[in-house]
Amino acid sequence: MKSPKLPKIEKEFENLKQIVLAAENFFLAPHLNPDGDAIGSMLAFNSLLNRLGKKTILFSQDPAPSNLYFLNGIKKIKNRLPKKTPKNCVAVLFECSVPNRAGDIEGFLSGCSKIVNIDHHKTAQLYGDVNIIDHSSSSTAEIIYRFFYDIKLKINKSEAACLYTGIVTDTGRFHFPATSSRTHQITALLMQENFNFSRINDIIYATKPYPALKLLGRALESLEVSENGKLAKMSLRLSDFSEFSAVSEHTENIINYAMMIETVKACVLFKQDRERITATFRSKGDIDVSKVAALFGGGGHKNASGCKIRASLEQAEERVMARLRELLK
Repeated sequence: MKSPKLPKIEKEFENLKQIVLAAENFFLAPHLNPDGDAIGSMLAFNSLLNRLGKKTILFSQDPAPSNLYFLNGIKKIKNRLPKKTPKNCVAVLFECSVPNRAGDIEGFLSGCSKIVNIDHHKTAQLYGDVNIIDHSSSSTAEIIYRFFYDIKLKINKSEAACLYTGIVTDTGRFHFPATSSRTHQITALLMQENFNFSRINDIIYATKPYPALKLLGRALESLEVSENGKLAKMSLRLSDFSEFSAVSEHTENIINYAMMIETVKACVLFKQDRERITATFRSKGDIDVSKVAALFGGGGHKNASGCKIRASLEQAEERVMARLRELLK
């Protein structure tokens, strides 16, 4: 089945601009287990709305990663929904391929007057009243930058830091294939606002808490390669998290270590929690791991995707690895 044709982004920007100028109340939410792009984009957009005199509610069902606490406005994010939806409230979801990617918010959304869907993943569905979906963008932050330009509002220093954080994390420091010349041009323009980009990179990439390093060691101990060295697998059990008092955010970037093996074309990191198994995928070149993620209700990019599976760790490994072997063939 072919994906539905995306609406023209220029028209959707205009629709969003009209909504932003007309509405008074906004509800903003990122996807579950939010990353630097979802949080950075949401905080920059929130700042834009506040500067226009709008009232906002920032919600994230899962806490923002602690290494993003330097971002301005992050303390405004609540982990509980308001008891009632404000009158004529507009919901804006960041990187949520479907609404429930933001968590258990269906009841709250039913009371909203409009839903705005902003995403850059090819697995994004067109569920919003406005759907700003751009597969050519490296990140959602890149899309938000373009909206600032479209609405003719000059980006300030803290907004630039939020958008830079979104871009630098979602491109893997400009390493992933979705990085384009436009990505670099936007980054250069953001850096003109003189935020401390070096400090941002130090906090995100050169500072690790003790539990994160212990989990990395355990994951590397579990590392296995198969298919003549083309496929790699790592696993982290619930007991590993308990032993080191670690949480999901401490696994950030662990998957990339498997991709350092010269022969590896695709890899997966399995993470066990009390209810589900999270599978995180990476690949090189034309190996489209988003196809495997989609089979299990997930999604993402061609070379970076993920999904959650309700199964035992062994069952999840067996099912996913079988699909990855088929993909490599």
